[in-house]
Amino acid sequence: MKLRTLAVFAILLAGAGIISAQDQALRAHIPFSFVVNGATLPAGEYTVRQPYSPHAMTIRDTGNGVQEFTLVVPTTGQLTQPGTPRLVFHRYGDQYFLSQVWSSSGQGNDIPLTRRERDLMASRITPDEPVTVALR
Repeated sequence: MKLRTLAVFAILLAGAGIISAQDQALRAHIPFSFVVNGATLPAGEYTVRQPYSPHAMTIRDTGNGVQEFTLVVPTTGQLTQPGTPRLVFHRYGDQYFLSQVWSSSGQGNDIPLTRRERDLMASRITPDEPVTVALR
């Protein structure tokens, strides 16, 4: 009985550690306005977190007011090795669209295209080189 109780306690403790690790917020200073979920957000400080699922993500403006978006994001893939957590933006001239979010474990998530970005692509306008902003 004591062994079973100890095992349940260990499992609960390990699960709590995993959940709290997933809910860790990362910060980024984004030096340009960008589009996410159809809204244009100003340059500034943002937090990114995956609070309850690897397929959900919350992006919050921490400096210019309290705008927050929760997105359902498919997994992009796994890098061969862990790297720096980062945001990747598609740039069309002076317009930036959040495209991907990568964690330090090398797991990537695609951000769904907005209608505006789909329209640009349909007009055969190709994005410039992707722009990367590190998360910390």
